[in-house]
Amino acid sequence: MRVRLGEGLKPASAAPAARIVVIEDNPSDVFLLDRALKKQGLRFELTHLSNGHQALAYIRRQGVYAEAAIPDLILVDLSLSKYTGEDILHEIRAAGHLAGIAVCVWSSSQSRRDQSLLADLGVARFVTKPCGLDQFMEIGTVIKSLLAGPVPS
Repeated sequence: MRVRLGEGLKPASAAPAARIVVIEDNPSDVFLLDRALKKQGLRFELTHLSNGHQALAYIRRQGVYAEAAIPDLILVDLSLSKYTGEDILHEIRAAGHLAGIAVCVWSSSQSRRDQSLLADLGVARFVTKPCGLDQFMEIGTVIKSLLAGPVPS
């Protein structure tokens, strides 16, 4: 697990940083996510879980994650080794302490089946991983809007 604080963090008197957990086995995608969030000027604390084992331990509050802070948002890659993103999503939804936490899935998959399955699991947003740097930077906008909460009608 690595925790990184966004560059824009201000002294403790400012509003708390958004806690974001990203479950992703590709370090390059995590690096680009970090850059995209910084580009948005978002104050954040990013916790990176690089595999399904770490993700399950975090969700179950086991070992080094026993006292982990509750996140504001969980971002899950669907294509993890050993455990699927779907396995992880089922665990998140079964964990009482994570009830009500926004969950966003990102994947290279553009399968409608994946997207409809995820809707059944209460996923707030499905994001297709972009192939270019400029498009990747737009993910920061999506994450910022999810952290802001629902838009009033």
